Amino acid sequence: MKKNFRGKLGVAIASLGLLSTFAVTPAGATATLTGDLTFASSDGAASLNPAMGGSSFDEPFFNAAIPVYMSEAAKVSGANAPSAISLYSPTGSTAGKKGVVAGTYAVGASDVPMGTVVNGTNLDASILTGANAASTLTNYVQVPVVLGGVGMMYNLPSLNSKFKKTPVILNSAVLAGMYDGAITKWNNAAICHLNPKIVNLKKNKKGRVIRRTCALPSTTVVPVYRADGSGTSFIFSNYLNATQGANYKTSAGTEVYPNTTFNQGQVPSDGLGGQKNAGVAADVEQTVGGIGYVEYSYILLQHTLPAALIVNAKGKDVAVNPTTVAADAASFSASPPSESSAGVVSNFSIVNGAGAGDYPIAGYSWAIVREDWNGLGTVGGTSASLNSEKLVAKFLDWTVQSGAQGGQTVAQQQGYVPLPAYVTTLAEHQVSLMTYNAQSLALS
Repeated sequence: MKKNFRGKLGVAIASLGLLSTFAVTPAGATATLTGDLTFASSDGAASLNPAMGGSSFDEPFFNAAIPVYMSEAAKVSGANAPSAISLYSPTGSTAGKKGVVAGTYAVGASDVPMGTVVNGTNLDASILTGANAASTLTNYVQVPVVLGGVGMMYNLPSLNSKFKKTPVILNSAVLAGMYDGAITKWNNAAICHLNPKIVNLKKNKKGRVIRRTCALPSTTVVPVYRADGSGTSFIFSNYLNATQGANYKTSAGTEVYPNTTFNQGQVPSDGLGGQKNAGVAADVEQTVGGIGYVEYSYILLQHTLPAALIVNAKGKDVAVNPTTVAADAASFSASPPSESSAGVVSNFSIVNGAGAGDYPIAGYSWAIVREDWNGLGTVGGTSASLNSEKLVAKFLDWTVQSGAQGGQTVAQQQGYVPLPAYVTTLAEHQVSLMTYNAQSLALS
């Protein structure tokens, strides 16, 4: 018996709380930063090793950026530069949030900002519990660090020889059917209709085409999903809700995201659960008929498998790549992400942009950090000192900078899209909110 994916998956976009007031900047905080790489011996940065982890959407970026950051800082500050920062742990968005709240991560990353409310329910209700400071959203700073697309990787080897240069085209209705069990074969009529170029031609003796038949195989569809708490699942379901909203209601008639750990909800009995983006990519690669949603960088790493073209809001078949993801983000420039004085990030959803060149399954990912480290003891395995907090703040500031030595150049090299200027402005502002004992870190 197939389980109903539609009934549990929807996200009510209108209920995400479109607040637009920025948090108040503390006295002395700098709203425009420069990615300063200067460290003095008194900063003690060379011996500091703050742990970071969370969203696997971010792993290719962070684990390329960390060594570059230390190298670039060494060019400026020599032996005083940070040199002991460990690589990022891709534990998933939920684990990233839990880690920063528990203090095991100095930086926790998630593709869904902490404190997001859907239909009146805080998705982090199981994380932000109690009345202590660690459970109060206003005690955290959330910084947009990367912009990426979620590609639909698929495994149909029988198409490789004859249709190698003709990617399969899918739309949101078909994706919904694949993930709720309504569409079980790759040669389903709805998929064949979207793919008029993937056909077998029968010709008569004069060479005239007398019949066209769908060349997609009768292979069983195996929807691969995230078995762990996943912000990538949120982006994917966000897209399905935005395009198929009426189909994503529970039996009670309400549209809700499945739970507070960002799991994918119920799935078909023949679905396959993978751990992290890398696990989903690996499962698709190993499963004929498999299809799975992964951040674009993982498609670049899986060179043997293609990604489907997705029909966007204008009815255009669009491939996932940095150009089309950037176009999608640009469609939302009139309503940029912001954070309210209550710590709630709004306008972060950028799925299903209205432009003809927009790839519709895309999103930002967010680095989450405690705003003031004074009195915390340890954070991310290192002393919660002024020096430690300044190092983390400087690192986050560098990650959002463009230019030859900035972190967004590294992001671009890994298949992400450089942050739009207005999002960089927000990111710098957010970093500038970090204080120690209520005093500005005086970043430059």
